[in-house]
Order: sequence, then C-alpha cells, then structure tokens
Amino acid sequence: MKINRRHLIAGVAAVGAAQPVLAQTHNHGKSKKASTKLKSFDPSKEPKRVRKSFYDLTDSELRTFMKAVGYARSKLKLEDPIQWDNYAKIHSFHCTEVSAEHPAVHWSWNFLPWHRAYVYFMERILAECLNRQGLDGSTFAMPYWDWSAHREIPNTNERKAKGIASPFFGYDPSLEDMINPDGLDFENSALYDGNRGPSISKPQMDPANELTSDSKEHVAATLWYTSEEYINNILAAPWPHFLGGTVTDRTTGQGLLEQGPHNDVHDWVGTRFGTNRTMGTLRTAAADPMFYMHHCNIDRIWDLYKQQQPDPKGDWGKQVYEFPDIDGSTITMSVQQIIEEIKNISYAPSQSSLVSSPKRLSASILHSLSLHKTIANEPITVQLPAEFPSTPVLLDITTGPITYTGKYKLRIYANGEFMGSLSFLDGEHRETYGAEMIHKFSLVVSPKFAGVKEIQLVPPSRSNVKILIKYIEYKSL
Repeated sequence: MKINRRHLIAGVAAVGAAQPVLAQTHNHGKSKKASTKLKSFDPSKEPKRVRKSFYDLTDSELRTFMKAVGYARSKLKLEDPIQWDNYAKIHSFHCTEVSAEHPAVHWSWNFLPWHRAYVYFMERILAECLNRQGLDGSTFAMPYWDWSAHREIPNTNERKAKGIASPFFGYDPSLEDMINPDGLDFENSALYDGNRGPSISKPQMDPANELTSDSKEHVAATLWYTSEEYINNILAAPWPHFLGGTVTDRTTGQGLLEQGPHNDVHDWVGTRFGTNRTMGTLRTAAADPMFYMHHCNIDRIWDLYKQQQPDPKGDWGKQVYEFPDIDGSTITMSVQQIIEEIKNISYAPSQSSLVSSPKRLSASILHSLSLHKTIANEPITVQLPAEFPSTPVLLDITTGPITYTGKYKLRIYANGEFMGSLSFLDGEHRETYGAEMIHKFSLVVSPKFAGVKEIQLVPPSRSNVKILIKYIEYKSL
C-alpha cells in the first residue's frame, strides 16, 4: 500500500531519546551494521553559506546548482551513502519504516529540527559534488523556493524575463531530442522529475488549471496556506501551535507550518492526480530536487519565528538522529545540537513580505466548545458558542480515538464556502500506536469569515473512518 504524505500516521509514535548505535550504511534500501562507530560533527568549522531565493539566482549560479545536483544523481556510485537516491531513502525510512533506529520526523515538534539538518547535510553533499568536479563548493548554498511570492514551479527572474521555461522542466528542453547528445551532460535534466502535476504549459498555482472541483478547491486552499497573510499569522502563534503536538505531548500532532504550507505544497507538486507522484508520496518525496528547496523555505520561515520556544536543553533536544557525512561515514546530531550548533546558514531577503517579529497571539481562549461527536460517513454541523470576530482566528480541533482504514482529510466549510482542511491520517494502520491517542489540529481562519455562527465538518466520500471530535477552541489574533 502506498503511503501518501498528506495524512501521516507514522509520526504519531512517541519520539524518545535515541541512544547512539553503530553506524548505518544503506545498500539497495537495506540497513547493515558498519564496523566504525558513529562520530560527532562540529558545524562551527563549516563555511558561512547564504541561501538565496531561487528566483534571484543568476544563470551562472543556476548552472552551478544543476552541476552539483546532476553529479549527485548520476555520477556518484550506487553504493555511496551520499548518492542522491540513497540520501532520499533516509527520509523514506524515517517516514514509512519508523522505528527506534529511524525515529519519526513528522507530526511532532521534531519536524522542523530534523528537516533543518536533512537539508543542511544535503547542502554539504552538493558542495562536495562541486569540489569533486574541480569547482569551488565553499560558498555553495541551497536556494529556497519562496512560494509566498512566486506561486508557480520555480523559475529564475533571468529566465522568466527571456521567456524561458523553468529549469525544473530541463535547462534547455529543446536539446532533448532522444537522438543527439545535448552537450550538457546530466546538467540539462538535473532538476527534472517526470512525476509532477504542474506542467510546462501550466506551471502556475492556479485553480483554473485544475480539472476537478476537488483539485480546484485544494489549489485554492494551497494559495491561502502559502500566502503572506497566512504565514505572518502563524508566525504570531504560540510555539505549541507553531511547532506541533498537543499541550501535554509534543510528539502527536502537526504544527501550523507543517499542517498547511508544508503539506499542501507537497500535494500541489505531487498528488493532485493520484498517489504515485514523487513529491506527494512519503517513500519517494526526497528524490525530487524540489523537495530540498521547499524545505529550505520551511526552514527560512522557522528562522523568522521569534516567539518563545521550548528550551532545547530539555525534552525537546534529546532525540538523536543520524546523517551521512560527505566521506560516507555517519554523523549523529541531537535536536539540541541541530538547534544550537547549526549557525553558519543565513537567508538572503526575498520578495515576500514576511514579518520576523509579529505581534503575539493572545494566550487566552476566546471560546471553547465541548463537542464529543463522532464523524463517520456524514457531515456534521457545529453551532459555535459565539460568532467569529473580524480578525484572523486560530481554530483548534481536538480529537479522541481514531479508527483508520484509508487516507483522510476533513474539510471545514462555513455558509457553503471552503474554510480549510485538516489532514488526519496517513498510511497503513499501525495497531502499536493505540486507538486512544489524542490529537490537536490547528488552522488559521481568514477574517472574511467574520460573523460566522456555525461550521460544517465534512468527511471524504466513501470513507468509513471514525473520528471523535472532542473539543473546538478558537482564539483571535
């Protein structure tokens, strides 16, 4: 059974502090013990790297990026742990084969630290790939895709001005005639992936480009979740909502940055026409070069978050993860080390107007409703204790036991208009996680819903999932 990114259940496993073990090397997707012990890593010795918006790359910088990616994908030996597909498998292991050896990296407050390190070590790999080609990788930095400003498959400003398509469809697609060599080696197709939804003729994030009402609705929601307004709202949210989890357990839920912008961009690129698209499937997502630019932007937004966060010297910082070094050995880093020691990265400004220090969300709950209704096959209407105010609203929905049989997205409407959605589940049911797990899901509701007195919770059609909705709470910005 394929596991779809949008509804991750693997991450509900409690994430404890991992103990150092012997190094792992991966060969054709299988792990085996190596004879050397894990080693520590000192990021302070790494060069300073400034990450730019992909749109601001010069053509020379773009070619350098493509040379690095092309080398990692097509030149490194298949058994090399830093070979592109082997590195992508690391994400797969932590998502679809969650275990003590591969702790969960979604649905928890570890989502942001782990992905920060994952992009960071890929950046080092690409710099090394440039060095191996006789190029200077010392200043190389991963570009980020600022989807708040650029609502399309990424392109550079330089290429757009010339009317040239995104290099994610090929540096020069006209040279790919399947007969003659293009003279660009693997550089020409370094960023290409055939399993994406948006096409070269319709690369924009636009509901008008979609064929079905569900797809149109999904893209409209993605435009809201990735908007400057939405991102600035979640930058104002208290850390339990921003990072993910519940009030008492930070390992059992998605934060606002994961729930909306992260998930929906993956889906827009990957799964609008099925569950077999690279970016939209947990098992393959990291094989698409766009994955790293998307997560680089997610990390940039976390870097802008200036509200109080938990102390990484406490429980948050205990989890230990493993990453391959550029020589193929294995590095261990705890969440605390990731947060406190990776300091050589900075972000160049982009065209989006994100606020690094917005006003803080009110800590008090405006209204709370004890519901205790089970959603199964039919929508339910919820009468709110008071109408939504004329400001953005942070809506929390707390659930009780969940019975899983398939992927599940709960849509929320007001007066027949789509308000948002919650992605509850992903993948195969795993009995060991228990049926009594409590989850809290959050989303930011637009001020255009001011005055709304009731909402409709609509499950997907032909679903036999049962979810107990326990509480609904909302706060005003």
